[in-house]
Parts: sequence; C-alpha cells; structure tokens
Amino acid sequence: MKYHKFIPLILLAGCVPTATPYAPLNHQVSLPASLQPPGAPVHTQTDTSLPDHWWTKFQNPELNRLVDDALRHNPGLQATHSRMETAQAQVMQSQSALYPHLNSVAALTHIRISRNGPTEPYSGVTANLATFFPLFVNYDLDLWGRDDELIDAAKASAEIRTAQYRQSALMLSSAVIKTFFALTSATRMVELQTAVVHAQNDKLHLLERAFQAGLSPLPPASAASSAWHEEQATLEQLKRHQDVLKFTLYALLGRNPEDTNLATSRPIPHNFPLPETLTLDLISQRPDVQAALWKIKTRIHLEKAARLAYYPNINLFGLMGYNSIGISDLITPAGGTYAYGPAVDLPIFEGGLLEGRLHASEAERDAAIHDYNQTLVNAVRDIANALTTLNHHRTQLDNLSAAVANQTTETESDWVNYQSGVSGKLPFINASIQLEKEKMKETAELLAWLTSITDTATSLGGGFGRWPA
Repeated sequence: MKYHKFIPLILLAGCVPTATPYAPLNHQVSLPASLQPPGAPVHTQTDTSLPDHWWTKFQNPELNRLVDDALRHNPGLQATHSRMETAQAQVMQSQSALYPHLNSVAALTHIRISRNGPTEPYSGVTANLATFFPLFVNYDLDLWGRDDELIDAAKASAEIRTAQYRQSALMLSSAVIKTFFALTSATRMVELQTAVVHAQNDKLHLLERAFQAGLSPLPPASAASSAWHEEQATLEQLKRHQDVLKFTLYALLGRNPEDTNLATSRPIPHNFPLPETLTLDLISQRPDVQAALWKIKTRIHLEKAARLAYYPNINLFGLMGYNSIGISDLITPAGGTYAYGPAVDLPIFEGGLLEGRLHASEAERDAAIHDYNQTLVNAVRDIANALTTLNHHRTQLDNLSAAVANQTTETESDWVNYQSGVSGKLPFINASIQLEKEKMKETAELLAWLTSITDTATSLGGGFGRWPA
C-alpha cells in the first residue's frame, strides 16, 4: 500500500487549529434559607415541580376556561408555534444531507459552435444541443461527520424554538391570570365605590336638611357636597379601569369583545405549594433556562462543524442518459452516455475565511454559556423576589382583613345605636363609608396577594417546562 497518498490529508489535518477551552459553566444555584421562615404563607411539597395547570388550585372554572382559550387561540402564541414548526421542518431539511440525491436533468440549447473549437465536423455550425439525464446521483460521504454536527445543531435550534414557545405560553397564562384577577378586583372595587357614593349622598342630604332646619351650619354640607363629587369621580375612574381590563383580557384571548360578565366568586388560597427543595433541576424547568441551555448545545455543534470544515470533503456523483447535437438523434444507442466518479474539495487557502468562521463560532459558543449563566442568576433573583413579595402581601392581607373585621364591628354598633335612638344616623353613615373604604383596601391587597402567587408560579416555570408542544 502506498502510504504517501495520505500525506496531503495528514498535513491538512495538522493545519486545523486546536480547540479553545470552554467558558466556565454554572452547575449550581442556591436560594437563601431565610426566604422560607417558619409560619410563612409557603408550604413545601415532596413533588419536584409545579403541576402543568397549577392555576386550577384557585378552583375557579371561569379562570380555567379563559387560560385554556388563550393557549388555544392567542395569535401571538400561534405565531410562536408556527416558528417552532418551521424549526422542526429545518431539521428535516438538514437530515436530507445524509442521503443520496437523485434528480432528472434535461436541457435544450440553441448554439452556434465556434470554428476554432475541437468539435469537427460541427465547427462553425449552428445547432440544437440536447441533453437528457433521467438519472443524476449526488452523494456527500461526510467522512468527518460535519453533516451530523449540522443536523444536531438544527435539532438543538428546534428545541430552542420549543422552549421559546413554552416561554410564550407561560407569559401568556400569567398575563391572563393576573388580568382576570385584576378585572374581578376592579368589579368588586366598583361595587364598593358605588356603595360609598350612595352613603356619601345620604350624608349630603342629611346635612342639607340639618342646615335648612337650622340644626347645622353650612360648611359641613358644603364639605359633604365636595366629598360626593370626589367619590363620584373616583367611581368613574374605576369603571373606566374596569373597561380597560375587559378589553385587555379579550386581546389576550385573541377574540372580539363579547360577554363582559367575567367576574365570578373564588376561594382565596391562604398559602402556595412549593417544591420541597429549590435546586438547579427545578430551575432548569423554566423555559427560558431550557432555551439558554439548548442555545449552548447549538453553538457547540456549530463550532465543531466549523472545525471540521478544515478537512477535505469527498462527494460521489454519477449520471446516465443521452446527449446529442440535434434532437432527432438524442434518444438513440449512439446518443447514450454515462459518467461517475469522486469529487474532492480540498480547502488549501481560503484567505482566513475558515479561521474567521471558527473563531466566530467559538466566541458565540462562549457567549451562549455566559447567557446561560446570566439566565440562571436572573432566575434565582426572580424566585427570591417573588417569595419575598409573597410573604409580604400575605402579612398585609391578614392585617387589612383584621381592620375590616374591626370596622364591621364598629359599624354594626353604630347601627344598633341609631336604631335604638342612642345616636343619630350620621355616625352610622360615616362608619359605613369607612367600612367600604377598608374593604377596598383589602380588595387591593387581595389582588396584590393573588398577583404575587402568579408571579411566584411564573418564576418557577409555571409548570410549562414539560408542557406539550
């Protein structure tokens, strides 16, 4: 065997640059233990992930229906799904490089042949040049596995699109849940503010009658009139906010405004179930973390493909058919022809093209690793902020609920005094107004509590890490 034939290949392989070390990859994360103090409104569970439909814990059929509708019909989410399907189709395209390509080629050319050409006896003749190759085969051997790396890169890119689709679904469900709770809260606020306006109107009439009867000076009645107008303006602002939330919800659902009766009663959870331990495995279920990890894998495969581009490429080809000067003699035994053989592509001097591509792919690989590390840091920050906010709003909600209970007792006492004649109606009206305002504060804090639950679930991936695509 003549080994000197392989010397050019060995020398060429020796020209391939050595692999550069990877950027450091973060393999662990941790959360401060103080985020889950004893008695906090967070309890642990043995499961290591959130359920796929965690919002069903609110036991609200209307909310469940709205989230399901949004996940099926939201145009933005559907567009993301189409991009995911595009990436999956590109995987199919890249896999075609593993197989021989068979084609049929036919051509008819009207040509004047040069007198100086080696085409006797056709020199200086104008003729029709016809070719017909019913079988044309082209096959890339891919001796070094470069096509395999490109296919793996395409598969990883498809996984990125899948993770992005899940991330879009996660953010959409979060927006629908928070908007729904904001709408129910706004509806409740309108009801309470309407009660305040009515009570303020009763107070105004009472003070006006007292002034007309000479039992009270004018300033209290004037102040009550100003207060009524302010409360009425607040009511109009709340109604406008309610309408804005309705249209926002319809936009998230991807449909036109229809039935506006979306507010329903709901049980309020007093705690939120969290996995027993918050580890890297749990955080890696976040779609954005998954996308960042698949991006690293994509860049690694592309970097390997760029390195393999330094090696020679061998392509096999073959054809069989007919060619002739003149159409009448094309498909005849004399017009038959065939050809086959290898074609070798040897990248000897590319002016820095291959080296530039390799260095760019290595830099993109390291950038993907740094992006992944930053995504992990952001994930830990999001979870920490969500847990802290969750604890804060639960405490605030308990305090405001106690204030509502105290004000309710005071209002009932003033009503008893008014009914028994111990006092007039004005103290009862003032107490009623204050009670409605305390309820409005409680409603606002309740919305903040429900929003913090949603944000916590979102920061943990919302159960979309394995969501079916």
